[in-house]
Amino acid sequence: MLPMRPLIATYLAALEQGNTNAVAALLHADAELVEHPNRLNPTGKHYDRAAIVAANARGAALMASQRYELRALTIEGDRAVAQIAWTGEVRGGPVMRAQICSVIELRDGTLWRLEQYDCFEP
Repeated sequence: MLPMRPLIATYLAALEQGNTNAVAALLHADAELVEHPNRLNPTGKHYDRAAIVAANARGAALMASQRYELRALTIEGDRAVAQIAWTGEVRGGPVMRAQICSVIELRDGTLWRLEQYDCFEP
């Protein structure tokens, strides 16, 4: 079981690499992700564990590359707030950028609840 900081770094690296199996291995059986409304998803979305893994696989297929730069991480017990700069290049398409605030909660040493605030650049 990884401490919080290395666990989050491992998760971001798995997302960056499009490694769906590694992402799935870090998720709690009851994992959930709340994506607040943003430019790409104006109504927001709620994902269970299976939907998180499926969305990661779709994203990995769509993106030529991704970069997650952890700008700041504040940890309190089993809860962390991460500030992340994201850059993604769509296959055959544009480069996109976003500033992300992610609230991450652990349960049993795995990612249990993630709450995303994605702010895409114009």
